[in-house]
Formats: sequence, C-alpha cells, structure tokens
Amino acid sequence: MNMPNTFPLFRPRLSLIFAGLLLAFTGANVAYADDDAKSKLDDLKRAMTAPNDGAHEIGTADSSTKKKIRTRAIVFDNEPQAAAAPAAPAADLAKAGRPAVKGDCSALPPDVKANAVDFAIQFKVGSAEISSTSEMTLNEIAKILSLSPERCVLVEGHTDLSGNPEKNMVLSRERANSVVNYITDKAGLDRGRIIPSGKGSSDPLKNLDPRDPKNRRVVFKVVAG
Repeated sequence: MNMPNTFPLFRPRLSLIFAGLLLAFTGANVAYADDDAKSKLDDLKRAMTAPNDGAHEIGTADSSTKKKIRTRAIVFDNEPQAAAAPAAPAADLAKAGRPAVKGDCSALPPDVKANAVDFAIQFKVGSAEISSTSEMTLNEIAKILSLSPERCVLVEGHTDLSGNPEKNMVLSRERANSVVNYITDKAGLDRGRIIPSGKGSSDPLKNLDPRDPKNRRVVFKVVAG
C-alpha cells in the first residue's frame, strides 16, 4: 500500500512560519534602533534646554561610561570696567577661556563646557553624502536645535581607525559640514552658531577598539549656558 506524499502540503505552512519568525526578528531590531535613536534625541533635547549647571557625557554607545564630566567653562565678564583700563587682547581672552567676541561660537576654546550626544549618522561609502536612512533622525535633530537657537552647538565628525588617517580627518570634517548644512537648512538656524569640525580617528569611544565601526559617529556638543 502506497502512502500519500503529504510533505508538500506542509511546505507552505513551514514557509509561513519561517517568514513570521524572520519578520518578528527584524521588527525587533528596528524597534531597538528606534528606541536607541529616541533615547539620544531625548538626551539632546535635555542638553538644549538644560540650565548652565555643568556638562554631562550622555548618549554614548556604552551606558556604563555615562558620567558627569566638568571642564573649564566659558567666563563672560559682565562687570563694569574702569574707563582707563585698556581692552584685553583677543589672544589673552582666548587664554582665559573666553571667546574673543562675546557670543562668537567660532571662537570657543577646545575644552569649553558642553553636553555631548553622539548619533550614528549614515553616509554613502567613502563620501560625505548623507544617506536617506538618516534623514529622519537629522530632521528631528534640526527641530530640537531650534528650541534654543541662541546656543552654540559644536558638531564633530568621527571615524574609526581603519584607512588613511589624513583622508579620515578630511572625510570627518566634510561629513560634519554636510550635517550642519542639512540641519541649518531644515530649521532655518543661524549657520554661525552651529560649528562643524573633523576629528578623524583621534577620539574613539571609551572601552571600544579604535577600529570598531561604532566609532563612526557625529557628536553634537551643546555649549552649556
């Protein structure tokens, strides 16, 4: 007696089961990515609306590295000066930790007190052209930066250690410029208050191999106060 071959009947069901498992898995990954981006956007919003009470490293890849870091703050001298007192040279003001011109974001010292949040902004390979997958995140960043348009924001491009260091430095600077151009165009922000810079592979994430691709990021540093 020949038994009927019923195995083909189960193939569609098995395919549906595997498809459902795959969809659930990929959906979980998307949800995780969205939650991570939302957390960083919330961090940036807090940084933009925070009072001048110190700087915090927030939104880093490793939550164990989130700790309060205090550096030298910008000092604005609002006290009246004697009429006979000569004006301090710009170089002296810079040494004192102040911008040469009050409110000049391009003259901020390197160790200015700021709240830093990093984002894994995606670009086309070897290019400063922003990938469409990151446009939604950048649109939200632009909205948040418009909450306090008078504040200075430093935008740093970072790479990992792979590749030519000089080319990485140039690429990181071009990517930071692309991000600044994008968000200032979207939110109509003053381009002079959003300052781009390239760091190359000089500042990898803590407790992470410098060659790890996670070091490819864009950091937004909101100057406190």
